[in-house]
Amino acid sequence: MTLKDRWHDLARALGVGEAEGAVVWQRLSGVYGEPHRHYHTLTHIDAVIHDLDRLAQAFVAPDEAALALFFHDVVYDPARSDNEDRSAEYLRDTLPELDTTHAQSMIRATRHHRGDADPDTNLLLDIDMAILAADWPDYLAYARGVYREYLPVYGHDAYAAGRVALFLEPTLARTHLFLTDAFAAGETTARENLNREIALWRDGGFATYSNGAITPAP
Repeated sequence: MTLKDRWHDLARALGVGEAEGAVVWQRLSGVYGEPHRHYHTLTHIDAVIHDLDRLAQAFVAPDEAALALFFHDVVYDPARSDNEDRSAEYLRDTLPELDTTHAQSMIRATRHHRGDADPDTNLLLDIDMAILAADWPDYLAYARGVYREYLPVYGHDAYAAGRVALFLEPTLARTHLFLTDAFAAGETTARENLNREIALWRDGGFATYSNGAITPAP
């Protein structure tokens, strides 16, 4: 099943009409195809929806979680810190006839990825962070994609410092990277990947993995 078909199945399950569902899909595919995106694209949405479907029986409200995942990165501006709030508002305004309160709450939770009293939120957060435990080539493609998104805004040096100090090290400092048993087995691999990326930044090796026209500062 394509991601487009999966969206239409979800829209029908939520009571969204075919015509409205088609319009919403066009909006989603348009924003996730914005030229500044290199990781936060429809490929990422496809991956998280695939994980959700694999774990659907573990969710109390799988359709609400799926709705949250379809919209959780719909607003993505590397220069701003309120993308999650704006994505939740985008969902609210796009489907005003639906009660999207729970889905909006799950979207907002992706800002900090902290444990929540709602088990569906915890599982959704782990799905969003599952890339941390991917095989190294896939993890590196993710890290490189995020780098390409932020580079035009902050430049190489500022991004490198921020990536290590504001994301990699604080993430490693957590007692548990994943919040649910479904993803606990990936803990060791995730920590290895994070440490390996830190090493690349510290020895200048990450520049070797820049893509195409990107030329990081020396």
